[in-house]
Amino acid sequence: MGSKIINMDQPASPSGNTPERIRALIEQEIADGALPPGMLLDEKALAARFGVSRTPIREALLMLAARKLVVTVPRSGTFVYKPGAAELIALLEYLGELEGVAARLSAQRMSAAQRDELRRVYEISLGQARDNDRPAYEASNLALHRLIYAGSANAIVRDEIEEARLKLSNFRRNVFDQPGRLQVSSAEHEPLVRAICAGDGEAAAKAMRDHIIGKGKAFADLVLANSQ
Repeated sequence: MGSKIINMDQPASPSGNTPERIRALIEQEIADGALPPGMLLDEKALAARFGVSRTPIREALLMLAARKLVVTVPRSGTFVYKPGAAELIALLEYLGELEGVAARLSAQRMSAAQRDELRRVYEISLGQARDNDRPAYEASNLALHRLIYAGSANAIVRDEIEEARLKLSNFRRNVFDQPGRLQVSSAEHEPLVRAICAGDGEAAAKAMRDHIIGKGKAFADLVLANSQ
C-alpha cells in the first residue's frame, strides 16, 4: 500500500454526518479521483473533518471495506483499494461481461422511446468526437452507457456494473488521453447502438464486450497505468 496521506483540510458540515452519509461522501471522492488508490485514510483526520467521533468514521469505513473499496492492513491503517495488475484484468473482464449482458437485455427490452433517446445521445456524441471535445464526449459516453443499463430493466446487473466501474474508475480515468481515443470510442458505439435498435441481442452483447475490453488493448493500458 502507498504511504500517501489524505489531506483532510476540506470542511464538512457536521449536521447529518451519519455513517451512511460519510460513506457516500468518501465513495464519491474515490470515484472522482480525489482519493487515489493506495491513499491512507486517517480516522482522526476524517473525524475532525466531519465533526464526529471516530465511531461513525469506522462504521463508514467498514461499509466501504465490505464492498472492497477500501482495505484495512493490520498495524498500518485503512487504504483506498488498489488492485494489482491481475485483479485489474479480472475486473475489466467482469465489467465487459456485465455490460454485454446489459446490452443484450436492452436489445430485447428497450422501449421505442428509449431507443430514440439512445440514438439521439449517440448522434450528439459523434459531433463531440469529431470536434475532439473531451469533456462533452465523456458526459455523452456515460449517458449512453447508462441508457443501456436502464434499458436492460435489470437493477441487479445495473448495480453490479456501477460497482465494477467504481473500482476501475481511477485506472480508466485517463483512457481518453490517448490520441484518437475519442474517435475510436465513438466508432465502437456505432455497431452497439445499431444492434440494440435492431433488437439483435447477441450482436449487441459482442459489440459491448469488444468496446469495453478493447480486444486486449485496454488490458495493456490498465497494467501499464498500475505499474507507474
